[in-house]
Amino acid sequence: MSGPALTERDFVAKLEKAGFEAIEVVEREPLGIDELACYPLFTSDLIDLMRRLIPAHRHERIAVAIVVTARKV
Repeated sequence: MSGPALTERDFVAKLEKAGFEAIEVVEREPLGIDELACYPLFTSDLIDLMRRLIPAHRHERIAVAIVVTARKV
């Protein structure tokens, strides 16, 4: 899934709206700036901007990746 980042709650709500059931978040992994730099969505200019604007103590946890299981009946 690509597009703007969603909160976990919004993502689950969209899955429910699409007809999925038994939705369960089975894994959460924090991502820091260094990990985000591995994704093409985050250009080097954006990474540099994040490093400058986000306080250093927050660099290790900028986002959270989730793994979800669900079923569609």
